[in-house]
Amino acid sequence: MSNEIPNGDELELAVDRITHSIVTISSDTARRWLEQNKKNRSISAAVVNRYKTDMEQGLWQFAADPIRFDINGHLIDGQHRLTAQSETDVTLPWLVIRGLPLESQGVMDQGRKRTPGQQLELQGIKNSSNVAASIKVLMQWEQGLLFRDTALSARLTSPKITQYVESHPIDVEALQGQLVKIRSIDATPSVCGAFFIVAHRLSPDDALRFIDQLYSQVGMSEGHPIYTLDRRLRRIRKEGIKTSNRDYLAFLILAWNAWRDGRRMTKFQRPAGGSWSAENFPVVK
Repeated sequence: MSNEIPNGDELELAVDRITHSIVTISSDTARRWLEQNKKNRSISAAVVNRYKTDMEQGLWQFAADPIRFDINGHLIDGQHRLTAQSETDVTLPWLVIRGLPLESQGVMDQGRKRTPGQQLELQGIKNSSNVAASIKVLMQWEQGLLFRDTALSARLTSPKITQYVESHPIDVEALQGQLVKIRSIDATPSVCGAFFIVAHRLSPDDALRFIDQLYSQVGMSEGHPIYTLDRRLRRIRKEGIKTSNRDYLAFLILAWNAWRDGRRMTKFQRPAGGSWSAENFPVVK
């Protein structure tokens, strides 16, 4: 955005005709504008936290999504964005529309937000939905969010996922090359994708062999770790057993570690108490 955008801190909100302006405003002005929030939806803390995180980390991009006021100067669209900005110390540009009819609020927010996969597709990323989903699981894993409040995972916004994809092109290229096989495995593709990236970073050749054997089931018999993994995954699918991403990931890691160590494996041993935690979760070796 240009540095010549006018300051909107003293913008008059109540006007008698529809007008639009692109202005920059401070967090103080965001708080003042929120005082005109007389009638709106309930605030979603998760949405505010997502926006706030992007703003603070410089990931928030001007996209001409408007902040809107009616003819009385009441805020009728933008409360989540302004609430997020009010809790930061950043100055941001906004498209501000004023003077809207009182009834216009009733037809706002009818569209669908773009998913992270759709955002990546716009950037020309192949298999964008699978890539985005795998990267999100990977980020949850790396940031220790597999065992924490799911509300924290909501902070992994589309800009963050997009930024991660852009900064890890080797990981993405390797993943794209194996997606046909990964999608055929009886486990959540996003979890398999996240696992594959971590395994590929450790040993590219072994990661390719592991996925190929899990996909093809060639040259294995009872006691082979990949054979045991496949049988467990097939059972989960056939019996409709509810299985978390955390469990799927643990099964993949345990089979991988046994396979690389040359150990026989006939079953999966859960930790004492039966549940995985940050302290007992297996590590890719």
